[in-house]
Amino acid sequence: MSIYLPGDVINEPSSSDSSIIGYGINLRGDKRLVTQPGALRSEEGKVWLSVHSKRYIPQEGDRVIGIVTSKTGDFFRLDIGTAEYAMISFTNFEGATKRNRPNLKTGDIIYATVFDSTPRTEAELTCVDDEKRARGMGQLNGGYMFKVSLNHCRRLISPSCKILRTLGNFFKFEITVGMNGRIWINASTIDDIIKIHDILVKSELVTDEDELIALVQNNYIRSV
Repeated sequence: MSIYLPGDVINEPSSSDSSIIGYGINLRGDKRLVTQPGALRSEEGKVWLSVHSKRYIPQEGDRVIGIVTSKTGDFFRLDIGTAEYAMISFTNFEGATKRNRPNLKTGDIIYATVFDSTPRTEAELTCVDDEKRARGMGQLNGGYMFKVSLNHCRRLISPSCKILRTLGNFFKFEITVGMNGRIWINASTIDDIIKIHDILVKSELVTDEDELIALVQNNYIRSV
């Protein structure tokens, strides 16, 4: 395992064949420059840094969960957990026009993609892809949002992670994971939401599969 600090250049052979650059790394010309301290990881054409932190630094392409704080002209200002607020135009929602604008209020929760993260400026977000389709992005209604570490969020969305699959064997629920350390969940009952929240928070410290199954089973039994 190789540990890197901000400003380091990654020259490891394992990273040279990776076509997708992930969290903690910026591409400057043909150099891979480290922006966050962490351990280098690579898998199936991807390379990223595993960072244990709750402080989020926006990167283009990240899917994040934001909270609407205000409206300024044609833009909504959102809190995404960074030093500066993020901005999103009303035109960056599926089906939005000048006459059909999204009806967002302070406190509403949005799932969006970072498409401009120029340093020392407000990050710009979008809720549509290149084809102007939402693809699951937009306002998240109801449910409950909470924070975990950035590393745990990345673990949850990894294809090899068994936490969500194990949860799905016992609970029916919806989940949205943001790369900015925020998770939104919804279920048919408040009790299920509480149990799922507790499992997701506690699972950050669980790596053994049998331990994980026991954690889910114990919470499920207490909820029936």
